[in-house]
Amino acid sequence: MQVGWIGLGAIGTNMVARALGVGHRVTVHARGRGLPVVRAMGASVEADYRALAASSAVLALCLFNDDQVRSVLFGEGALAALKPGSILAIHTTGSPELAREIGAQAPAGVAVLDATFSGGPDAVLAAELTMMVGGHADALDQARPLFAAYSQRIFHFGPLGSGQIVKLLNNLLFATNFKNAADILKIGAAMGFQTSEVASVIQCCSGASFAMRSFQTGNSIPDVLARIQPYLSKDVTTVAASALSAEIDIGAFHDTIRYFAPV
Repeated sequence: MQVGWIGLGAIGTNMVARALGVGHRVTVHARGRGLPVVRAMGASVEADYRALAASSAVLALCLFNDDQVRSVLFGEGALAALKPGSILAIHTTGSPELAREIGAQAPAGVAVLDATFSGGPDAVLAAELTMMVGGHADALDQARPLFAAYSQRIFHFGPLGSGQIVKLLNNLLFATNFKNAADILKIGAAMGFQTSEVASVIQCCSGASFAMRSFQTGNSIPDVLARIQPYLSKDVTTVAASALSAEIDIGAFHDTIRYFAPV
């Protein structure tokens, strides 16, 4: 499969490495900190977004936020350059509204998938991501050989935007777990316990969570929260805005929203 790739951060670089490793032909956009790595593994390089899109059976975006996706697809013209029969796979976590807008403006014959995922760089290399996909099922079937290169579980949730919704729900709960874990450990520290020791014990008990595991390393609570803040702030802000637009009450998560996405 001829794959075009835009977004070579830590996760995107590993995704490209996995895709190359199972035999896909990958051309990457000529920027990103992983460029030397994937070039050494055999990836081709293209500096023009339109040319990259036009030559791809699947064009995958692994960018940070909606603004970057808009810039590449609309500002740089990548969306309009896609050929009939090709697939746009949006791995970026963003708003379901943008995914639907992209689908509405895609050229005739171009399928759009919001192919969000859960898991980090190590999970990519182990092909253990969990993927949540919105869009046409037949387009997912065509893109599945690429997604399977780095994903263990691929779930189809329905129309375009559905994958983003489920991913945002996951990240809202994840952010809540992080905040609650940090608050519990602050209480433990105030009572004289070592944060990492309390986290390690709780992780063996019914209060265990992915969030709690992050505090076992011995890093301070502020350091752990600072590391995840940019990512969770983006996603919590997005889910809050989407819920408001859809007139859905998410007041139960008010404290999480206030912490990660203060107005």
